[in-house]
Amino acid sequence: MPSLETLAVMLFAPDNIWSVILRAAIWIVIALVIIISTDKPDPDKGFKDLKANLGFFMMFLVLSGGLIYLLFGFTGA
Repeated sequence: MPSLETLAVMLFAPDNIWSVILRAAIWIVIALVIIISTDKPDPDKGFKDLKANLGFFMMFLVLSGGLIYLLFGFTGA
């Protein structure tokens, strides 16, 4: 049985198939949440919910990308 460290390396190593599967699963969950939240009988309310969810998702991507850059983007001189 692999240790927790080995499992984490397998899930996040860019040259491992399990990292690809993990990223695909994350994107499928995000897509399903967006699709389910916009499935409304009223098309105007569905479109409004779609815009709100996509806006929040884009804000999350920009903010998390900026924070990750600030955390890991600097190199020691």
